[in-house]
Amino acid sequence: MFLRSFWPYLAGGLVLLCLLAILLVVVKRKNRNAPKATARTLETAAPDTLMQPILQTLSQKNGQPQTLLLAASRLNDLPVTVPINLAIHLAGQGTCLLIDLDSKRDALAQVFDVDSSRIDTCLKVSPIQTSFEHLSIWPARYFDLLKHTNLRSLLNDASKKYDHTLLYAPYLTVLVDRKQIACCSKRAVVFCKQSEQPAQDHLHRLLKECNCKILYEM
Repeated sequence: MFLRSFWPYLAGGLVLLCLLAILLVVVKRKNRNAPKATARTLETAAPDTLMQPILQTLSQKNGQPQTLLLAASRLNDLPVTVPINLAIHLAGQGTCLLIDLDSKRDALAQVFDVDSSRIDTCLKVSPIQTSFEHLSIWPARYFDLLKHTNLRSLLNDASKKYDHTLLYAPYLTVLVDRKQIACCSKRAVVFCKQSEQPAQDHLHRLLKECNCKILYEM
C-alpha cells in the first residue's frame, strides 16, 4: 500500500533527473562548440573614445619609441580588452610590444592563445609574436619563471626594437615591484573610478613618488 502511494512521486523524480541529465549534456555540447574568445574576437574596427586621447599623445613624438604604463589599483578598473585593443591599433602603425604584469591570470597569453609555461631558462627569452603582424607580447608568467628579469633592461631592449611598448598593470599598487615599474615607465594612464578616491590617491602617490607622469585619467 505504501509503495503504491509513493510510486507517483518516485516516477516524477526519475523523470526530473532524466530531464536534468539531458539539459547538462546539451549545455556541455554548446560550451564545447562555442568559439573560444581570442584577440581576434576582441579587435575593434576603430579605436573608441576611450583610446583617442592616448593615441593622440603617442602620435606626437615624431617616430620616437614610446613606453606607456596602463595602471589601476583594481582588476575591475582596467579590463584586459583595453590594452589589447590599444596594442592592436598601435601595431597597425608600427611595431608594438605589450608587457603583461597581471601575474595572477597571465591574461594576455590566454587571449592570444600562446603557451607561456615552457621556456628554457638557459636561453635568452624573447617576446612572443602574436597572430597580429608587428604585435608581440611578454607574458606575465615569464616574470615568475625568470626570477631575475630586469624590467629596465627589458624596456631598454624594447625601445630599440619596437615603436611602442605598453605595460598592463591592472593592480599596480599591490605589486612587489610597483616602484620599479613606475620608475621605469615614466609615463602612465590611470584607470580608476571616481567613487574610489582612496585607491586613486594611493595610485597617484605611487606614480608621483616615482616621477612617473600621468598623461590621462580614465
